[in-house]
Amino acid sequence: MRKNRLFLGILLIGFGLFYFISKWHITSLQSFNDWTTPLFITSIALLVQAFKGKEYYYIFPGIVVFGFGFHFYALKHFSFWPHHWSVLILFISIGMILQSRKTRADLLPGVILFIIGLFLLFNEKLSSMLGSLQTQISSFQQYWPIIIAVIGCYFLFSKK
Repeated sequence: MRKNRLFLGILLIGFGLFYFISKWHITSLQSFNDWTTPLFITSIALLVQAFKGKEYYYIFPGIVVFGFGFHFYALKHFSFWPHHWSVLILFISIGMILQSRKTRADLLPGVILFIIGLFLLFNEKLSSMLGSLQTQISSFQQYWPIIIAVIGCYFLFSKK
């Protein structure tokens, strides 16, 4: 219990403020009266616990919860935000990269996932920009899921 005081304290303060805003209908803060706000509160509590409490295994869930909350908040409030599921993969990969930097863990899975997320996000734009290579790109687009699955099997079953 003593180790999680930061997490629990921020969580209780955040949810108290959230319910105060919802109950009193404060007009200037109504943009925070949304289902994504509890995600932000939880992610802030996780990240403070991770960095102030030096419990770095909270970095990954903190970034992922924050990223998911931000993505769905941005979809509703920003017209320029991409409406694509690969943005969620990017937040997962950023969480993996940031946690691996603090814990000195392997950086490669996060980087690979980040590259895959970028590829998925810009896949349609890249294929339209490279119109002359359309036949090669279309054949690659058909088989890239199999290639990724084979690489995943290699990482899963290789003995190193």
